[in-house]
Amino acid sequence: MVKPTIMVDGHVLDGSPQGSGAYLAGLYGELSREGLARVVLCCHKEESLSRWFPDAPDIEWQPLHSTGRFKRLAVELPRLQARLKPDFAHFNYICPLRKTGPWINVIHDLLFLDHPQYFPLSYRLKNATLFRISAMRSEKVITSSHYSRDAIHRHFGIPLERVHVVPAAPDAFVDAPDSAVPDLTPGRFVVYVSRFEPRKNQHALVRAFREILGELDRNQSLVLVGSPALEYPELEDALALAGNRVRHLSNISHAQLTWLYRNACASIYPSHAEGFGMPIIEAVAAGGISYCADNTAMSELVPYVHGSFEPDDPEQIRATVRRAFGESRRDSDDRVRERMLETFSWKASAHALIEALRA
Repeated sequence: MVKPTIMVDGHVLDGSPQGSGAYLAGLYGELSREGLARVVLCCHKEESLSRWFPDAPDIEWQPLHSTGRFKRLAVELPRLQARLKPDFAHFNYICPLRKTGPWINVIHDLLFLDHPQYFPLSYRLKNATLFRISAMRSEKVITSSHYSRDAIHRHFGIPLERVHVVPAAPDAFVDAPDSAVPDLTPGRFVVYVSRFEPRKNQHALVRAFREILGELDRNQSLVLVGSPALEYPELEDALALAGNRVRHLSNISHAQLTWLYRNACASIYPSHAEGFGMPIIEAVAAGGISYCADNTAMSELVPYVHGSFEPDDPEQIRATVRRAFGESRRDSDDRVRERMLETFSWKASAHALIEALRA
């Protein structure tokens, strides 16, 4: 296989930005730019290509016409694969009902099986079956971390040699422009970025911040960036007690997010479980300081950030917040960023995917 043709189910690119779409755009944009593969992207809107792949003009568009997931997976995509005859067809999590050629199946994580207490029962029951069947029927299973690779092997019994790690990368933040966020002063706030749900443990960060307010200046604050994804009464209670020293932002621009990462004292990520943890290294890529919990896939990121802590230990979280507000930037921080960017890049991930397809 000198230069494979890969047909990609890219329907997620037609909607609002999300992690799965960013992964497709980063990976297949780089494959196209490097000339490593012929990429045929299947989505509904042709403008989705120009939006997600502005500098990868060689990606071919194959329009999708089905409006529902069942018809897309049961009828349209199997027919397209049979007609186009690519070397592989790429699907996220769930593959078609009918198999008409080799598959790449991307499963970013199985957190709902490792940590079921954070996920609804209906979600666990449905996806455990669908994900397992799709993985078992796929020639290549791709995931973002060694933690997730082990979980796929453990829960689904897929041989490790069929599960390949192709990490995500944060190069959208490398040398990105920034734009100030009103009413925030550089170096006077700590930031957290991700959607709000109990697994993410934001309430513990809010509590830790509130408990050390007496040690901080009056204009130092905590900024939470994201939107609710699940019911989270612990966070609501913590915010009610924290007052106006905790700010909530959502629907901000990419330039504003870059500014937040760069101008925060630090980004702090106290999650209980992640299949990767993109905001952790986004902060580093943008030129900021980043601390994260040391568990699950985040343990693989610890060598590329500025510090870690145990998310179940309130004192360690308080100490991390104190450290964020109390430390000055150092020359070694730039070396952390350089080391991270050398490890996590779409170029490296594109070559990892090609190696996996040839294995």
